[in-house]
Amino acid sequence: MAARSRALRGLAAAVVMAGFAALGPALPRPQDQVPVPPAPQEKTVAVAAAAGWVDTGIDVAAGDELRFTATGEVNLQRGNPEAVCGPGGIDLVTLDQPVPNANLGALIGKIAQPIARRLDEDSGAEIADEIFALFLIGEESAFAVPFKGRLYLGLNENVLRDNGGAFSVVVVRRPA
Repeated sequence: MAARSRALRGLAAAVVMAGFAALGPALPRPQDQVPVPPAPQEKTVAVAAAAGWVDTGIDVAAGDELRFTATGEVNLQRGNPEAVCGPGGIDLVTLDQPVPNANLGALIGKIAQPIARRLDEDSGAEIADEIFALFLIGEESAFAVPFKGRLYLGLNENVLRDNGGAFSVVVVRRPA
């Protein structure tokens, strides 16, 4: 009698489990699951024309894809109406620009990875040695990140103290 009672309880448990399984959706098997790519991250950054390199606060990894859309207007020499430009820059290339083959004043980017800090013997100022990659952004572009680092934005010009205005840049980072 005890054996029959155990068998009936086991059968009842199996029926209950089968009933619950029939009520819920079938769980996907691991081989049926499609990996979901990481969601892109979006941030708007103001790039003042006289600021130098602007730290976006965005850390990137090798293989990440960055997309940029920039608007706004800067003046590369206050008081000179001929020196006003958008993110594409002025159709002028000089010998002393961070990105030599891009227009003067164009929006550019830098991926930087610090490798060491040291003191300058002459000035006593701290110098950050880094590996970096410079690239043209302009009004709209995409860039594949070559190595891990931090994203900075700036203008393709070395004389910044007489600049005015700013660009507004939407940065979308799609992790690798």
